[in-house]
Amino acid sequence: MLLDEDVKYCDRHQKQTRDHKASRDREYKRNRSDHKEQDFYRGQAWLNARDGSMSYYFGIDIFEYYTTGLIVEAATVHHIMPIKEEWSKRYDTNNLIPLTEKSHQYVHNEYRKGNKKQMQDILFEMKIQFFMDFRVGVQKTF
Repeated sequence: MLLDEDVKYCDRHQKQTRDHKASRDREYKRNRSDHKEQDFYRGQAWLNARDGSMSYYFGIDIFEYYTTGLIVEAATVHHIMPIKEEWSKRYDTNNLIPLTEKSHQYVHNEYRKGNKKQMQDILFEMKIQFFMDFRVGVQKTF
């Protein structure tokens, strides 16, 4: 059976792949040791902060916008200063930035490669630039 160029799997194997991923995700969540953080992400206060951050930035990926000029819908809200390190900043809107999953993975890869401080500075600067360009979002310097 031939598939269209943009299709990876046939219907049957797409379902198997989704089911396998869901099973792996459940197992991963069950074995995580960071229960405090996981409880936080399930809480209403976080959902409100997340939604507020998405609204401030029009639901777009700020990193993508300032690196490529493209307006792309964000899928997640990233803590620039990780909550494992800065628990007190978990709801701080100045510490939150909307990203696509692709940008989010890129940012975390930069953190892991040892470029964490530089990437954090870039993200904070992008938030400031967004405020300067659109007069919304962050209102102070970092």
